[in-house]
Amino acid sequence: MAPDNAIIQSAWDQYTRGGASLDTRSLRPEIVRSWQRCHNLSVDPLRPEASRVDLPQLRERLARHHQLVRIVRPVMERLYDFVKGTGFQVVLSDETGLLLDAIGDPQILSKTRGVELCPGGDWSEASKGTNAIGTAIFERKPVQVFAAEHYCEPNHFLVCSAAPIFDSDGQIVGVLDLSGDYHQSNAHTLGMVVAAVGSIETQLRLQRATEKLYDAYRYSNILLDSISDGLISVDNAGFITEINWKGAGVLGVDSRLIRGKHITELGCKLPLLDLLKGGPRYEDKEICIQSGKKVRSSGSLLRDESGRTIGAIATFREISKWKSLTSQHYLASPSCSVVDIIGSSEAMTELKARTRMAASSISTVLIEGESGTGKELVAKAIHHDGPRGRGPFVAVNCAALPESLIESELFGYEEGSFTGAKKGGQAGKFELANGGTLFLDEIGDMPLTAQMKLLRVIQERKVARIGATVDRDIDIRIIAATLKDLKQEVKAGRFRQDLYYRLNVLNLRVPPLHERAEDIPELARYLCAKISVRLNVAEKGFDEGLLEQLKSYSWPGNVRELENTIERAINLAGNEPVLRPEHFEFAMAEAEPKATASTEVEPVRPLGEMEKEMILKALRFYKGNIQKAAASLQISRNTLYRKLKEFKAEDAAFDNEPAEPSNYIP
Repeated sequence: MAPDNAIIQSAWDQYTRGGASLDTRSLRPEIVRSWQRCHNLSVDPLRPEASRVDLPQLRERLARHHQLVRIVRPVMERLYDFVKGTGFQVVLSDETGLLLDAIGDPQILSKTRGVELCPGGDWSEASKGTNAIGTAIFERKPVQVFAAEHYCEPNHFLVCSAAPIFDSDGQIVGVLDLSGDYHQSNAHTLGMVVAAVGSIETQLRLQRATEKLYDAYRYSNILLDSISDGLISVDNAGFITEINWKGAGVLGVDSRLIRGKHITELGCKLPLLDLLKGGPRYEDKEICIQSGKKVRSSGSLLRDESGRTIGAIATFREISKWKSLTSQHYLASPSCSVVDIIGSSEAMTELKARTRMAASSISTVLIEGESGTGKELVAKAIHHDGPRGRGPFVAVNCAALPESLIESELFGYEEGSFTGAKKGGQAGKFELANGGTLFLDEIGDMPLTAQMKLLRVIQERKVARIGATVDRDIDIRIIAATLKDLKQEVKAGRFRQDLYYRLNVLNLRVPPLHERAEDIPELARYLCAKISVRLNVAEKGFDEGLLEQLKSYSWPGNVRELENTIERAINLAGNEPVLRPEHFEFAMAEAEPKATASTEVEPVRPLGEMEKEMILKALRFYKGNIQKAAASLQISRNTLYRKLKEFKAEDAAFDNEPAEPSNYIP
């Protein structure tokens, strides 16, 4: 039976308007306690303050609680099926009372939006007074709030039934609520909510148990992968039960695909089957496992607690005369993950999701984006968070390598293959990346002859050194990056179409900084802290309004320009604790006065002349700094050098342009 709203309304009028003492006989104890809390919090019962968060903040909350929303949403849909057409809505809030999701009849959704009972609304007691969501959080139990029991008058048309959602540790992680017009009140609504929450909490416990099992499995894999030698184990029948990343790299297989297969399918000669047939255990034995590949291996039987044989295990490490070439510089796995990528804007949230997807795959990746946006950071995150995360990450800037040397750098060469070749030859970047990831930056600047060889490597997973007569098997993942439009490069005949399709399996676009201006404050603070540590100075704060000014600038050089600008500002600020606008020097686009509108039509000029003019303008502005000029023009340094040589040949005036030593015309 529903409470008598007239009696409740009278008690509310006396307490909130007449200044009378609280009529505890007419109200339930939890309502009395809540009204007293609201009075102490100075909540306005007539005009509560608006407290709805903006869209970026709501997205951040949804991202933080995405697992909760994923579990609760189907339950909400089933609950709504029971009340559909009765003027009710189902609502989910987080542990603070901020609404994350809502499903309901159109009429009630429209009406409750006026009191912010919609995603983004804050329904804590401090914001909305007594209400089922906020009061359930405080009381830590299911609560129904009827009509005038709501402390704030605008909510008196509602009846709300809510129950807190507890995780396996007893902490509130959210609240499920069923709300509608109090004239449609039903005695069973609170029971329905409690039953639904019980189902949610069961799923949360199952998820927690699954996570613990996965953590245990991942921990065992981490232990295996922390071993510097390769490791492989088989059961009594010779089927592979475990192999670590190092062992997979030596044997040239994918550790995820080889488990469960018979050891003979590896095509190697590790004597594990001989052990299972009664052969003796061996230690530090030199074994030729494949054509031309030798390892030092130790092997023994695996036994259970009763001494019964359950399989065999072997450890091994490759014997290679090229071992000295795989220096620590290449083998060090970069400590960079998706969580290290700064930014919570919609564009960056999507990029992080696609980066996680790419990390979980073994397919080739093409990363596109302007210069200075952080393409290599994304590539490192894909490598680090993927199955090859403990293998080498080798980065090659294709634009920085001279055309005459790019093939020898990538593919390596044999002794005597050309004049000046090192004695014993040299391994290329493909071999150095074996078992890990090869990152080909500025792939659009790779010569066509090298593109053809790269295509063959991707297709056949073999590499031939210059001057070699045999191919070498390699096990690598290729991630490429470019600031060019490769589709246009294909049309222009500067990039192979077949290679483009091979590279563009998974495509990621890193947004320029001006497309995610809302990330700039967070990024600026992070860069300021990072630079301060490097410069060994105290971290500085930002003047009020400066971050908004930084957001309004277009940043043609993207994150790289932002970092350089902040470092310059820190140096200019000296001992001052706060960075101010006068410490910042912005690039030419915003530094020059904007042109006024004019009806005069500028005559058409040759493109070459305009190109020369813009290059001159950039070089003068950056005082001859090639790197900064190229970044502002959004071309590679090699392209700028080539243009300068062409212009210098045409016009001797280029010899008089300002230049920094070894940074202008070579």
